[in-house]
Amino acid sequence: MSKLANVVLVGRTNVGKSTLFNKITQKQRSIVLDQENVTRDCIMEDAEWNGVAFNLVDTGGISLVKKQDYISQQVYDKVEHMIEEASVLLLVCDVQIGITGEDQRIARKLLKLQNDTRKVFVVVNKVENAETRLRVHEFEQLGFSQVFGVSSHHSQGIGDLLDAVTQVVHAATPNFTRGPLIPRITLVGRPNAGKSSLINCLLEEEFAIVSPVEGTTREALKRKIQFNKSSFELVDTAGIRRQKTVETGLETMMVKNSLQAIRHAHLVLLMMDASEPHLSAQVLKLAEYAFENGSALILLINKLDLFTKEMNERLENSMLEYEFIMKKIEVLKISCLDGKNIGKILPLVETVWERHSTKFPENYLTELFKNALLRAPLYKAGKILTFYKAVQVGAAPMRIELVVRNPEFFGQMQFSFFENVLRKEVNMKSMPIEFKARTKKGPVV
Repeated sequence: MSKLANVVLVGRTNVGKSTLFNKITQKQRSIVLDQENVTRDCIMEDAEWNGVAFNLVDTGGISLVKKQDYISQQVYDKVEHMIEEASVLLLVCDVQIGITGEDQRIARKLLKLQNDTRKVFVVVNKVENAETRLRVHEFEQLGFSQVFGVSSHHSQGIGDLLDAVTQVVHAATPNFTRGPLIPRITLVGRPNAGKSSLINCLLEEEFAIVSPVEGTTREALKRKIQFNKSSFELVDTAGIRRQKTVETGLETMMVKNSLQAIRHAHLVLLMMDASEPHLSAQVLKLAEYAFENGSALILLINKLDLFTKEMNERLENSMLEYEFIMKKIEVLKISCLDGKNIGKILPLVETVWERHSTKFPENYLTELFKNALLRAPLYKAGKILTFYKAVQVGAAPMRIELVVRNPEFFGQMQFSFFENVLRKEVNMKSMPIEFKARTKKGPVV
């Protein structure tokens, strides 16, 4: 299977790259806000047009002059790397502003990079009326033969652009075929819990920008990783703070994107800082949110290098207090700084994913639950509830239908009984289990 070609959006800040990215991928991955330098990292997402697949990359606005602050330097270096790997570069400009000195400097740089295997197209954005359409040809001055006028906001002109892009992509990857499902592993937690440091440790490269400044990571970042014979997609998200401490529109959108990443995750790595005195309400809510959305869950307690005996005792007592949820979750204490237990993460991820994908033999669950009910029957209004059989209707997440006489009598208390029986018999740690009840012929309740 050949690798997908990269199509990279470049240009100065606030020309609409993120809006165009979201339109092409049909996903709200990049944050769009009327504010400069919102996108800091390179955001990558699969895209497809007329049956041709490619990776679309949204970059932070680039400058040819490295700025002195640490984050801007890292943005510059990451964009440079993505440009080198691109099959197609889309130089996005703003027709309403016209050609700027920075547009010209970026164009001169890209002209040197264009060759037989790397094409550059100029994308003139915000073309929304007859006047702006007449101004598109002005951008031919940048030196490229193909210039496209589009309106990302109104989805106009994007089809013609993608026709040209996919013609290049198809020539670059003629034998590409989609492989099997790649589990998506999403890192979530409070700002500065160490998520970006961890993803860099696992990838053994500087993929995510790391700094002591809260809110450095703004969008969900994705990267594929191989472990043994398993492939995973790692997703780093913006830190999630308590709602009352979320101060700006940008931060609200960052949190929204992170929660969306949890909903799309197959497995969540929930990170907390070892210096926190106890399990916070936020950690518990995120754990519950992941389970509710069908994601497997592992709790990673970072900064083990700062751990003291007293801190460990406080944390262990806090876990005992919330044993009802903690007994269902794998917990691993790590240190991204000195590498302690980092090597145990991917083996644990692989183990949990195998559990999450479990498919039981046809009659296994039925026999297990019938034997349990012989020992401890379930009652409702003084009458024994009748259970016929259990059918596993899904895996990753596990979904089980209970075929019973009166499904309306089966609620959370009854479902908890079956869940506890299953968890006692089989190691189902870190994975959610969903139960529903139905009659032999009737609908699920």
